[in-house]
Amino acid sequence: MVPGYSEQHRLVQEKFTQHAERWGHMQVDDDLQAILGRIRLSPDARVLDVAAGSALLSRALAPRVREVVATDITAAMLARGREAAQREGISNITFVEAAAESLPFDDGAFDLVMTRFSLHHITEPQSVVNEMTRVARGRGQVLVIDMLVEDDPVLSERANAIERLRDPSHAWTPTFSQLRGYVETAGGKIVDSFLQERTRDLDDWIKLSGEEVRDELRAVFEAELNGGDKTGLRPFRDGDAVRFAHPLGIVLAQA
Repeated sequence: MVPGYSEQHRLVQEKFTQHAERWGHMQVDDDLQAILGRIRLSPDARVLDVAAGSALLSRALAPRVREVVATDITAAMLARGREAAQREGISNITFVEAAAESLPFDDGAFDLVMTRFSLHHITEPQSVVNEMTRVARGRGQVLVIDMLVEDDPVLSERANAIERLRDPSHAWTPTFSQLRGYVETAGGKIVDSFLQERTRDLDDWIKLSGEEVRDELRAVFEAELNGGDKTGLRPFRDGDAVRFAHPLGIVLAQA
């Protein structure tokens, strides 16, 4: 573990070891393909997937490039990613156990360095984007994808508190301006940034993580639907289901 990050790393490893099997069977969806379709890459490109988990992003891009390196701190997630790649007949992904805050690669080693749904699990996300930019600097691109919260500080705090209740490994969901700021502060020149609207089914979201606090989570959402305090997640009823907003921010930059 990287010094200073051991407790957060422990929480992440504990949570994602528990759910690695489920993540290993997730498939690339149309929304992800739409994001990746906007990126131009040479067939000879070398790509790094930071905090890759079960390498869903790696597996989506592998057919388009020469090599993908997938890193993560959770061995069980990498193992499930390796199994998924084998099932899908993908042979150009290398799996490396490594911390996002201290990547074991040379400056400018990759043509694209990417991460998806990771920064909200990281105590100091700026340090990760700095590292991503370092190993892409000079020739590469940096791609950051993460869920977002609203700009209102009260609502963003409430939304993050709910996320942490569901998943103790959650650190902080950024706003879109914060996500862009991480990249710009690291020295990246933004060439494309956009939002992808997304809604989640509350029950499915809880099943993925948070079953032990199901009743408490449902009560928070029901309270807003009945006129109580806003959660910052904009819940609404869809027939018998409850859904809520989970928009994504996507930032692509030249390192």
